[in-house]
Amino acid sequence: MTPFPCSLPLRRRISPVRQAAVLTLLAASLSPSAQAFEVETGVPDLKILWDTTLKYSAGFRTRAASNAIVGGSNYDASGATYFPNTDDGSRNFSRGRVSNRVDALSEVDVRYGNLGLRVSGAGWYDEVYHRANDNSSASTVNPVSVPAGTFTRDTRRLQGGDAEVLDAYVFGKFDAGGLPTTVRVGKHTLLYGESFMLGANGMAAAQAPIDVVKAATVPNSQFKEFMMPVNQISAQTQLGSDVSLGGYYMLDWKADRLPASGSYFSFMDALGTGGERLIVGSSPVGAVAFDRGADITPAKRGQWGAQMRFHVGEVDYSVVAAQWNDHGPSGLYLRPGATPTVDANGVHVGTYQWAFHEGIKALGLGFSTTFGNVNVAGELSHRWNTPFDSDAVVDTTGTGNTSDNPLYAVGRSLHGQVSWIASIGRNWLANEADFVGEIAFNRALSVTRNAAAINPNSTRDAVNIRMVYEPKYRQVLPGLDLSVPIGIGYGLHGNSRTVGAFMGQDTGDISIGLNGSYLDVWRFSANYTHYIGAAAPFIGLSSDGSNHRLFKQYYADRDYLSVSVRRTF
Repeated sequence: MTPFPCSLPLRRRISPVRQAAVLTLLAASLSPSAQAFEVETGVPDLKILWDTTLKYSAGFRTRAASNAIVGGSNYDASGATYFPNTDDGSRNFSRGRVSNRVDALSEVDVRYGNLGLRVSGAGWYDEVYHRANDNSSASTVNPVSVPAGTFTRDTRRLQGGDAEVLDAYVFGKFDAGGLPTTVRVGKHTLLYGESFMLGANGMAAAQAPIDVVKAATVPNSQFKEFMMPVNQISAQTQLGSDVSLGGYYMLDWKADRLPASGSYFSFMDALGTGGERLIVGSSPVGAVAFDRGADITPAKRGQWGAQMRFHVGEVDYSVVAAQWNDHGPSGLYLRPGATPTVDANGVHVGTYQWAFHEGIKALGLGFSTTFGNVNVAGELSHRWNTPFDSDAVVDTTGTGNTSDNPLYAVGRSLHGQVSWIASIGRNWLANEADFVGEIAFNRALSVTRNAAAINPNSTRDAVNIRMVYEPKYRQVLPGLDLSVPIGIGYGLHGNSRTVGAFMGQDTGDISIGLNGSYLDVWRFSANYTHYIGAAAPFIGLSSDGSNHRLFKQYYADRDYLSVSVRRTF
């Protein structure tokens, strides 16, 4: 996983065709005819299922912007209190509604004998991103294509409304030399190893880009819920009752989906979709800035994985090997221009580019077993040629790349985690409850390239924990089940040099919610999240007088309440 949470390449203007696709998918969910059913084909062994889920959700900010995050209202040319590249996500939203969204998910499964097809698609629309925002700070706003108080076209598209194909693959089950084998070809996800909630630290980091937009709004969910499908070929063979082999080869590469620049959970204005410049100073004619250049993305080839699982006694074991290209930016290259140019937006001094590292390698060992009502699993893995948390690098020659000449730090690291899933019986809170969690650590073993680029605020070792306790109440009313999830994530030790998704020391989040299900068709939820830790921007001045990632709580002023209701047809 990368030292930075990762960005997407800049998106183009949403086309009328895509606009129609969004509206069509949402309308299909609202239509009385869009009901889950099995299509009667009249053909033996041919089975077709179609499910559609419609969801409405809203989010509300409960705290005002913090001067520690946005830098106050005074412009400080020294940079002491002025954070022009980390403030838009907070400045753009006053207290109150920050999301007003409709989502639709439609899934079709077709099976004929031992062959099958699965296709799923999602569409969404959030009206908040189609109106003005609350940012009036013209001297710090990131966009140049639109004025302060307006979301960029790319941010409106990602956060405000789009449609996409998720799964799209064919599969077949057959005997290969007498061994039961399953093959899948197309867009799908896999989860090897034993990662549960902190998958960025484990072998699972190799297997898919992550929807960080979704993860930011649902902090206590399982890692697999955020994995985005990728075009690949995968197979699994059962060698016997106790041994199986699996493998995959990716046919594509995709970046993690970060919150778009200026969206509510954006933490660095220049990073995600919609980011347009990196401000480095001021002048009488406006901001001095690097303009965003094309991301330096890795090759699509050379990404693969293999897994062997076997059972001995009461324990399942796994051995996993993988090679992949980083799904998030590993480094930031600043490329000065020959001569600064001046226009109405200020002074342009060059371009900046996010670089995605190629050829990370890892080997992992895992186990899973059960003690009574508790399942315990763990994993230990070693990574080679992995990027470390690095500062921005000035590349005057333009020769820095992501393969044989990276300018960010690269090295070896060790990773481990232990997770648990416990079913708890009757107690003073409820007749039943689930208690799940994971604790993970990582260590930077050695630096093989560019040690001077390492962020001095990062540490060699780091430990995170995330856990959820959820008492459940069945049949509170006829057909109505309720549960109360209480979750916490926390940085127990260190500021990870090797996993960008890790929380910094003494930062985290705590949430409490209410989930409900009526007749197992209608589902609703309400959740309040509070962020823990000292407030500070994602990047800011450190004790050495330079700007680095701080590992403080950049969401400290963004506590929020979310509510949702969904219906499956």
